[in-house]
Amino acid sequence: MNAHDLVSVYVGTAINARYIEAILSQAKIPSLVRNGLVEAAHSGFGGPGTDDACEIFVEAQDYEKAEQIIYNFLNSKE
Repeated sequence: MNAHDLVSVYVGTAINARYIEAILSQAKIPSLVRNGLVEAAHSGFGGPGTDDACEIFVEAQDYEKAEQIIYNFLNSKE
C-alpha cells in the first residue's frame, strides 16, 4: 500500500462526519468525506439511512493518528 492511498477511517452520520472532518483538519490531516445520501439524491436514486450515510477517508500514512483522534472524539461524547 502506498502512503498516499486513501483508507476508510469512519462511517457514520453526516453531522459526526463534518465535525470529525474539522478536527482532522485542525490536526493537519487531510480527509475526504463521501456522503452516500447526497450522492444518491443527485443521481436520482434512494440512498442509505442517515446512520451510515457518510464515510471519511484519509491517506494511509495518517490512518493511525486519525483513528486515535476519532476514537477520542467518539468516546468523549459518552
